[in-house]
Formats: sequence, C-alpha cells, structure tokens
Amino acid sequence: MSFQKIRPVISYTEFLQAIKEIKDFASTRGKLYAADGIMDEMLYFQRLNAQITDDAIDLKALYRAYVELDDYHTENFRPYVPRKHSPGRALLLRLQLIG
Repeated sequence: MSFQKIRPVISYTEFLQAIKEIKDFASTRGKLYAADGIMDEMLYFQRLNAQITDDAIDLKALYRAYVELDDYHTENFRPYVPRKHSPGRALLLRLQLIG
C-alpha cells in the first residue's frame, strides 16, 4: 500500500499543535499507541501491544520526514526516525496529513 501527502504542508507550529491533541493512534497493521505528552520536542508514548511499552519519537525529525518524503513506506522513515517507522507513519495518518 502506498501513502502520499493528502494535504498541503502545514507549519511546524501547526504540526506540534495538532499532535498535542492526539491521545491515541494506530498503525496500518493494527499496532496501538497511547500518547503520554510532549517534552523538548519529543512525543512520549506507549506501545500498547508490545513487551517494551514506553517509547518516544523526535517530532522535529518526524516533521522533516513529512515535509521531505513523497512516499511514506515505513522504510523511508529510517533516516529520520530510526526504529520508530510504524508510530511515525501512524501519527501522520492520525493527523490526516498522509493517506
């Protein structure tokens, strides 16, 4: 399945504000995540169906991926958010920035 931008690029400030509103999100394969909050441009979240549950994602790096990528296959996130491919794409989907 291919994912692409479905809205014009929003500013980083709008991006952060939209993420602050998110309480939960899910990957395309059904992995569930719960947002714990933002501190120092990191979103702390829990992986709800995993052995290691606490995690964080660099929002500045995720925003760069959103702006720079044209194809949002999870592997394309590797240079931006290593080991956070699935939650990264899940956040962009939840924000309805890609589809």
